[in-house]
Amino acid sequence: MINRKGRVPALLAAATLGSLLAAGCSAGASFSVGTTPKVPRQSVENEVATTIAQKVNQPTPKVVCPGDLAGKVGTVMYCNLTPKGSSTSYPVQVTVDSVNGTDVHFNIVVSATPGHFTTPS
Repeated sequence: MINRKGRVPALLAAATLGSLLAAGCSAGASFSVGTTPKVPRQSVENEVATTIAQKVNQPTPKVVCPGDLAGKVGTVMYCNLTPKGSSTSYPVQVTVDSVNGTDVHFNIVVSATPGHFTTPS
């Protein structure tokens, strides 16, 4: 799975977070409930948190999502990310970009600003 590398200061500045994740990052999980695959909320939260922590080489943030992610290409869900040691929350856009059987792959983009989603430039 994902290996953590080193430890750095706990706070992520908004500018750093936005600039490092401007291109987004990807993750995937494989689960199925009924005929349409779904990724359980906790699995999405874990994948988003560990993928972002690895990408920005920071401690794993807290990620909270509203529910399960439907495994249908184009599905968009917004989660909230709170960097470790911070009380500021950033929206995270999770978009399903491919589904192969029960394997659901999604793209992750962290907002450039806290509070409401703003696409990073």
